[in-house]
Amino acid sequence: MVTLSKDMEVGVLEIDSQHMELVNRLNALMSMGHDVASKEETQKTMDLLEEYIIKHFADEEELQKKNKYPEYESHKKLHELYISEFQKLKKEFADNGHSLKFTMDLNNSLINWIVKHIKSADVELGKFLKNKS
Repeated sequence: MVTLSKDMEVGVLEIDSQHMELVNRLNALMSMGHDVASKEETQKTMDLLEEYIIKHFADEEELQKKNKYPEYESHKKLHELYISEFQKLKKEFADNGHSLKFTMDLNNSLINWIVKHIKSADVELGKFLKNKS
C-alpha cells in the first residue's frame, strides 16, 4: 500500500488532491488480492485507475504548458513511460488474470514508479509553480 508522505507534497492543491485520488485507486487495486476479487472487479478497478491516470497527466501537463514550465517535454515523456508501463500490466492481467507476477509487477513497477515520480518530478514542478507565483 502507498501512503502519501510529507516529502510527496507538491504544494499545489489541484495536483496534491489528484495524487491522493491516484494513490487511493492504486491502493484499491492492490487490496483486491487474487483470491478475493473477481477478474471483472479487478478489470473495472484497473479501468478506473487508467482513466484517472490519463486525466491527471493531462491536467498536470496543461498546468505546465500554461505556466511555461521549462521541463515540460521531459516531464511529459515520463508520463508517457508510466502509461506504457500501465498498458503492459493491463495486458498481463488480460492474458493471465490474477497471479503472483501481476501483483509483484503492480508493486514493483507502478507503485515504485509513481512514488519516485511524485517525489522527484512533481515536487520540482511544485517548486517551480510556487516560485512563479
